Amino acid sequence: MKNKIEVRTIQFGSRQISYNLKRCDRKKLRIVVSPDLSVDVFAPFDSRVAEIDSAIAKKAAWISSKLDQVQTYHPLPAPKQYVSGETLVYLGRQYRLKVLQAEIRSSKLIGRFLRVNVPDNKNLPIVKRTVDEWYRKRAIETLGRYLKKCSAVTSRHGVPEPLTTIRTMKKRWGSCSPKGRITLNTRLVQVPVHCIEYVIMHELCHLKHHNHSKAFYALLTRCLPDWRKRKEDLDSFKLA
Repeated sequence: MKNKIEVRTIQFGSRQISYNLKRCDRKKLRIVVSPDLSVDVFAPFDSRVAEIDSAIAKKAAWISSKLDQVQTYHPLPAPKQYVSGETLVYLGRQYRLKVLQAEIRSSKLIGRFLRVNVPDNKNLPIVKRTVDEWYRKRAIETLGRYLKKCSAVTSRHGVPEPLTTIRTMKKRWGSCSPKGRITLNTRLVQVPVHCIEYVIMHELCHLKHHNHSKAFYALLTRCLPDWRKRKEDLDSFKLA
């Protein structure tokens, strides 16, 4: 059955690793370790189980290391309550939310805390709106800065200057329309800077090649030689 998900396990030393095997229309095996510590393996329809097991066994050390990394640095938070003490993520680092009562609504990053002032600190929708506004402001500033930096590189390869929109998206870090407009996800400011640069560079290269052809990847490699490592790091994050 093509859409069936099979749960399998491998042994790596004393550690047992479970993973979800998903058959799909692709040419190569892909492994994704998510912040919720789930491991998804996407395999071509015609792959034999023995081949998949062998490939997973060879990557077991990497999977185990990635699980440790995700568990240590990027634990999946519970659904946000927007109360003091909660963890927020900005540029790949964790900060604590501190909600204070004040007449004027404001937000500011101080040390390892995001301090949010609101007239009523029990009004969670207002706290959420203030946090969202802070993220959006940071996104406009940060993504704009790195877009300029990346554009300086791609322009040397004949890539035009883009029209850009920054907004919240549920399923994508970024996109590029056929008309040459790049859209970047506000939540992109939650991931490390080197991952931000990868997403922006990826979308900029689509302005010249609106596909994932060899020419596209050749351009991406010229503009960002280590893009594969950056993409691997980005795959450790999941849009919530």
